[in-house]
Amino acid sequence: MSETDPADAPGSDAGLDAVTVTIDAPPELVYDMVADITRMGEWSPECYSCRWVGRRREPVVGARFIGFNKRGWARWFTTNQVERAERGRSFVFRTRETGVRWGYELAGAGEGTRVTETRDIGDARQWLIKLSGPFVGGVDTHADELREGMRQTLDRLKAAAEARADESDTGADT
Repeated sequence: MSETDPADAPGSDAGLDAVTVTIDAPPELVYDMVADITRMGEWSPECYSCRWVGRRREPVVGARFIGFNKRGWARWFTTNQVERAERGRSFVFRTRETGVRWGYELAGAGEGTRVTETRDIGDARQWLIKLSGPFVGGVDTHADELREGMRQTLDRLKAAAEARADESDTGADT
């Protein structure tokens, strides 16, 4: 189960949404899963697919990718650029169109990983977010859905990472 606590998130402020979950898997495994943007559609209820574009096609600073999103009948894509990529610690990217910064901060938690997904709208283009609001059901409604989507994303990531960690543990015993 995930928890929402913006005050616990790094750099927390009024423009930051954050959801945190603890996953029973090592930070490197969890990082490899969230930083593989081609798998984002497995976790996210809104972003159903991503693909790398340009020369860099891996999670490194400066790499770019396109995210394909849906909400009801609305479909749109975003272009994104990786801003931070520290294996086992942090994966952050910014959406070019809106300026929203999405991130995954990871920290060891016993034998597992505490993962915080953030959506930072502090430097976002608020006018564009408001302009597109009616197409995605309203700004406030969509923000609420994005927070719920962050919870779902982390819960799905948790299930997949823990299943993969269990497979690794089982394979190591044989």
